[in-house]
Amino acid sequence: MSSNRRGPSAFLLLLVGIAALATGWTAMNYRGGVSDKEDLSNRDKATATVVGCEQDGPVSVSGVGYWWNCDVDITTKDGETTRQSLPGSRFEPADKGKKFEMVAGGFGASSWVRTDVPANNLATTITAAGLLVGVGCLVVGLHRLVKRR
Repeated sequence: MSSNRRGPSAFLLLLVGIAALATGWTAMNYRGGVSDKEDLSNRDKATATVVGCEQDGPVSVSGVGYWWNCDVDITTKDGETTRQSLPGSRFEPADKGKKFEMVAGGFGASSWVRTDVPANNLATTITAAGLLVGVGCLVVGLHRLVKRR
């Protein structure tokens, strides 16, 4: 074995890094809405009405696969309505015209989360692991690739 070679090749690490990042990024869309144990009393509430949907894919901001990107009108309890485009198949064409209860994604956040979709802790774990492993493999792979030259 050559003294320059330490463990997997740089290219293998880069491929694993890209695959892990794609997996983690895609898993983000399966994290769901809110936990049934979560206290929503301090969160802003709104109603979303689905206006229409378009399909994205096979690779998009939502990750790998085909996803619905839907325009929704968000009406807050103050009566203010804004249109947002929500990717990641949070809604689908069959939801057009229907109303859904939403809560703010976090304190002071401008993103909204459905209250009727449960949180998915496995998807959250896969997201974190995929992104961490992906970044780690890319950093080490790029370092080995540059060092090899």
